[in-house]
Amino acid sequence: MPLSELFFVFIFLPAAIILYRLTPDRLRNALLLLLSLFFIAWGSLSDVILIALCIAFNYFTALELDHLRRSDSRILKKLVLFSGIAVNAGMLIFFKYFVFLINNVCAVIGTEFSFTVPKVPVGISFFTFSAISCLCDVAKGDENAVRNPLDFALYIAFFAKITSGPIVKFRDMARQLNDRAMTAELTESGMKLFIIGLSKKVIMAGCLGFLFDGIKAQDPASLSVAGAWTGALAYSLMLYYDFSGYSDMAIGLGKIFGFSFAKNFDHPYSSVSMTDFWRRWHISLGAWFRDYVYIPLGGSRVGRARNIFNLSVVWLLTGLWHGANWTFVVWGIYHLLLLLLEKFVLKGLLDRIPSLLRAAMTFLLAVIGWTVFFSDNIAYAGSYLLRMIGIGGSGLADRTGLFYLNGGVFLLVCAIIGATSLPSAALGKLDRLMERRIDKRAAAQLMQPVTALLLALLMLGCTAFMISDTVSSFLYAQF
Repeated sequence: MPLSELFFVFIFLPAAIILYRLTPDRLRNALLLLLSLFFIAWGSLSDVILIALCIAFNYFTALELDHLRRSDSRILKKLVLFSGIAVNAGMLIFFKYFVFLINNVCAVIGTEFSFTVPKVPVGISFFTFSAISCLCDVAKGDENAVRNPLDFALYIAFFAKITSGPIVKFRDMARQLNDRAMTAELTESGMKLFIIGLSKKVIMAGCLGFLFDGIKAQDPASLSVAGAWTGALAYSLMLYYDFSGYSDMAIGLGKIFGFSFAKNFDHPYSSVSMTDFWRRWHISLGAWFRDYVYIPLGGSRVGRARNIFNLSVVWLLTGLWHGANWTFVVWGIYHLLLLLLEKFVLKGLLDRIPSLLRAAMTFLLAVIGWTVFFSDNIAYAGSYLLRMIGIGGSGLADRTGLFYLNGGVFLLVCAIIGATSLPSAALGKLDRLMERRIDKRAAAQLMQPVTALLLALLMLGCTAFMISDTVSSFLYAQF
């Protein structure tokens, strides 16, 4: 059940809030768990069974790790920890990467093998990473194991974060399971963030996706420079608005039910280097790999060769985490090389370049990377990138490229500005100006009806887009 679906927004979520308000505190986690299982079962009942098995296995493993840590059985604790990680990683590999691995092995040895894996369970990349986070945090003593199985199950299966994140580490959520409050202020803040995220995903990402799909449907060999860059920019911006919008919705939902989740995007297209970019893009994924892969391998507290190896492991896994395709591996290697270049070759030199130019260069490099990311295969990526630099294709601009560029230029400009920190900076200046002219309390009271009107208009626009998507999907399904 997508968070941007009409049923979720207008039926599931209001019912969940009302039920949560009416339920006694001691039963609220059980209610949220039931709602989460219903949310998962809406897509597939088999996913509920798999997640239930995952919850049971990791619950008892965490309890055992907690016991072994307290008894100081280091060797046995490591054995249990590695076994737990292996089971979770093995499940992820089987469902998401097994066919990819088999196909590549068969291609190398020159044979064929037909094997069908069940469909990838909803949120498997997120709930397996949540489970591994729990086992590692308990083993290290950063957090105690959760004794109540219903509370632990909620940590794994909470509907707000299971489908598209953010990846909430165990130590960041464990204590909130039984120590949180649902206040009017949190609910208001959560609903505001949810509506903003919904509008980013449904309106902005939807419009940009429509523009990108039109270009992606063209043969890359026939694209002009204008057409190729329009498509690459549209995808880069669509991905940001889609993913950051979903993260905002999840964080907003967490607030509504009393949970505090850290932000997952921080205006990444305002970054002045690729290192800065990856501190701002999908922050929870980067933090997960830092805490549970990079630092355990030795991080940067080792020699240069080992540090490069550690970074290589992280970026190989980061690329593969996004999907079972060689394009994701190449994308990970591309970012690894850029980060190594900044860290060991250009260190200090970049600081001499004006920040505006550095931000433009970083955005350009990110767009090139996303071109590989959205490509179906390496050959497609190579062909598309050649079109972007004017090699082959239809020259600088053809009728098709100009059609999409002229039709989407206003949208692209608005999307680029909206993806930077400029709007928030402008709003901050407006707030400070109003506070100087009138007192802070009066300024807040003046802005309340304006904010409410803007949110209502955004919600109206989102509803129109969701209805349109629903009707389109229904009509297409008849064929």
